[in-house]
Amino acid sequence: MTEELEKLNSAQEDLINLMKYIFSIHKSVTKVEVAFSAMIIKKAIDIIDTAKYALKKYNITIQISLLRLLCDNCLAIEAAKEIGLATYVDMVNNGQRVSDIIVDEATEQNMSDGYLKKNVAKDYKGFDKLYNFACESVHFSKQAMANAFTKTDDKVKINLEVGNKNQKDIIVKNNAQMIVLCKVIKKMLMKLCL
Repeated sequence: MTEELEKLNSAQEDLINLMKYIFSIHKSVTKVEVAFSAMIIKKAIDIIDTAKYALKKYNITIQISLLRLLCDNCLAIEAAKEIGLATYVDMVNNGQRVSDIIVDEATEQNMSDGYLKKNVAKDYKGFDKLYNFACESVHFSKQAMANAFTKTDDKVKINLEVGNKNQKDIIVKNNAQMIVLCKVIKKMLMKLCL
């Protein structure tokens, strides 16, 4: 798991360096690009920090929840792209939700997570599938049920120990998805804020 932890450290450092770069371009914390980027990057590096703990403990339940939270960063960036960065930041400061915005009067389509997910997936193939996977795992599902049991010697036992060491391959795969999401966040921020 040392190699996987290093990948998370590298992703975290990459985002911190991006924040430094965005600040060096705009040169003020009062610039909307800096404020928005700081909000997204701070949340992402906190998520990554917790992902390191989940990885060490083989805690797949928390790891997948963290994937979902990283997906939310992508949705926030997409929303800011669609409505404008200044408008998005104003809405955040005023406690408003982008889901209250109607994007198509005829269909009454609002700017929901589902709508934003589809739009992110147009530029980043597979994002919608990863988002759906993470959502399914956050809610009670077959995945949650399966994690509560282990099978040894053709016997099924209840598993109440923290983590799932028996699912190391899946944990490594999920970690790789976390790294991909960090790269997507970086690319989306660069397009929006630079």
